[in-house]
Amino acid sequence: MSKFNIYKIPKVNQEDLIQKFNSVGLHQISSKYIRNFHLDFFLSSNPELIDIWWTEYYSDFFDENEIPQNKIYFGCLIIYNDELCYVISLGKTHFYLKEFSDLEFGINLAERIIDINNLKLKNSKFYKSKRNKSIVSFSENTSLDYDSGESLHFVKAKTIDQNLWGNTASFGHSVQLSMDITIQELPTLIERIESKLSEDPVTNFPKAELIKDQSEIDRLDILIAEGIRDYDSNVGNDEFDLSGVDFIFTSNAVFVFKLKGTNIESENFMELSMDDLREFLELNNIDIVDKLNRIQVKFIRDEGRNLTKSLKSILQYVTDDRETLIDSKWYKFNQSYVNLLNEKVDKIQFNYFPDFDYPTRIIEDTFNDDRVSDGYLNLHTSMVTIARRYTVENMDLYKDDTLFFVKKGGPKELNYAIDQATNIIKLLKNNESKIQNNGEDLNVTTINIWGLIERVTNISKVSDFRSLIFIMKMNELYREATDAGLSLNFNINYINRP
Repeated sequence: MSKFNIYKIPKVNQEDLIQKFNSVGLHQISSKYIRNFHLDFFLSSNPELIDIWWTEYYSDFFDENEIPQNKIYFGCLIIYNDELCYVISLGKTHFYLKEFSDLEFGINLAERIIDINNLKLKNSKFYKSKRNKSIVSFSENTSLDYDSGESLHFVKAKTIDQNLWGNTASFGHSVQLSMDITIQELPTLIERIESKLSEDPVTNFPKAELIKDQSEIDRLDILIAEGIRDYDSNVGNDEFDLSGVDFIFTSNAVFVFKLKGTNIESENFMELSMDDLREFLELNNIDIVDKLNRIQVKFIRDEGRNLTKSLKSILQYVTDDRETLIDSKWYKFNQSYVNLLNEKVDKIQFNYFPDFDYPTRIIEDTFNDDRVSDGYLNLHTSMVTIARRYTVENMDLYKDDTLFFVKKGGPKELNYAIDQATNIIKLLKNNESKIQNNGEDLNVTTINIWGLIERVTNISKVSDFRSLIFIMKMNELYREATDAGLSLNFNINYINRP
């Protein structure tokens, strides 16, 4: 039984890929021609010696002996004809393939050949979530299911036909198949893959799809560069990366920021930080908007296999128009992703009380003060103690075991109230389920976000807000409240409405 880690290469990238291989010491050593396909085998001609990380610490024991180094070979098989190009990766070659590959290939094939009732492992990203990313394994006979806000990036599962695809396969940027076939049968396998990709999928994953319009890519590059420069909290970085079907954890390395094509480098950092990045840019007078695609991150890894990646490849970002940055490329969430998210947030109880609308503009303090006559306790004017230890002042109203977080404005302003509520839930969950106001215990069973909206169009459910970031954050608040044993409601009122 052999394992085949297969990448699909757009035909236009084939020559550039071969040039890349030659530049890193990977050269063609032989070729075959089978069933109208060329099979070119590439092997690292003289792989560099790699330092062994532990030899420095134990150097006293080597005495006169030469400090050992590892020599690690790598290679690949390119299978191509006039229309198609695939690569079977061997060893570390996958590090060079991502840049030239169809990164949607693995998941696209998975939608067509996995047994959705026999999942083994999945890797997903949760945008605007404290979980960020997760790797989850499953017991036998587990059906594929998703959480709201989850975008699938990797899946390992049994296949629909063991004879055609092997028993179990892994799907990420590439596809890893375990099959008992000969070299002579590889072209037939490639033809089978191509045929399957032309069929309709048996399932549609919530996922992000590649943006190919260069003008859109340029616009989004400027957007994220300005976000880095202007301290936009939506810009962050990944904790681990996916290369083919292999995971790379950033916690296993130290980091150096570099400006490609120059000798400009930062000091070593033990973790990736947006503040450290901005310091590097400021110290070296680098305009991030102009130089975004020249900023690199060097990973210095314990096992000695260092690598350098573009800054964009480790950033995470999402816009209200559903675009997101994944592995240095811009994607847009598909409708399955958005539908799943909307379905979840629309389970949040939605309330509208017309008597609390205002015909003129008001401030939040006025709204809160006016609610006292309706039986609400105004907490915004007093300091509140949680668990007899934490004093906070960012709650607004309380009534009938419910904490209200009031915010005037649109989704951007409401995001602030969501963050306030999330922090309070964490304090309640980690300590006790009561808060104190002026020495009196206030029992809390429900969290309520109360939006004061200046708009004409009626809102009847959370998903009516046309802000993906807001909906993602509400979804995560719903998850946090549920985990803490609390209910989540959403109130709305209109102000200055004609």
